[in-house]
Amino acid sequence: MKRLLFTFFTLSFFANIVYAQQEDFSSWYNLSVNGELFKKLDFSIEPELRIFENSSQLESWQIQFNLSTKVKKWLDVGLAYRYQVEYDDPRKNERIHRIAGFSKFGYKTGKLRWSYRAQIQSEQANINSSEDGYVKHIEHRHKIGVKYRNKKWFCEPSAGIEYFFCLAPTKDKNRWKNRLFVTIEKDISKRISGTISYKRQEEFNVANPDITNIIQVGIEYKPKWLKIK
Repeated sequence: MKRLLFTFFTLSFFANIVYAQQEDFSSWYNLSVNGELFKKLDFSIEPELRIFENSSQLESWQIQFNLSTKVKKWLDVGLAYRYQVEYDDPRKNERIHRIAGFSKFGYKTGKLRWSYRAQIQSEQANINSSEDGYVKHIEHRHKIGVKYRNKKWFCEPSAGIEYFFCLAPTKDKNRWKNRLFVTIEKDISKRISGTISYKRQEEFNVANPDITNIIQVGIEYKPKWLKIK
């Protein structure tokens, strides 16, 4: 199993190098600190760094705060706020504020864990400091995933797809994209786990779509002052 997973991600990595000759290759690094803040109220804070242009230039950094609560055994609802600074445009740096509401559904069948997340979000860049800062960017996104959990396995693999649909402004209304992903997750200790993901992001419904291949490395930490979920 270890050899199979190692081979898969090695091939994915070198495939990215090949793709990078015609498509962009990015690397993302994130940390997630999460747990139960109060009874039935989950909290997480997630800083992240993104590097693009074949992982040679800083694209953005961001930090996101999430609050969610379980409505049913199979349903969670929540709110999120993200502050993001983007550097990919040499003419200006964008400071983006995002507010989102989401619902997460979960279902178990044997050793498989199915999940679906629906989210609607509103973004504004450079609020009150530019003409575009008064225009809200609104989109909804949908993520479907499945994870295989087996105590005998070295790690937990998962895969899925996410779709992004722009609602406003009008000039971006048909600018949509999808993101395929494959992930392996490994518990390092009771409170720390690590993830490695390969993601392929592609615009659709537009001419000359942007395509990005992404390797994401993440650490999840559950501190003592937050109850482990």
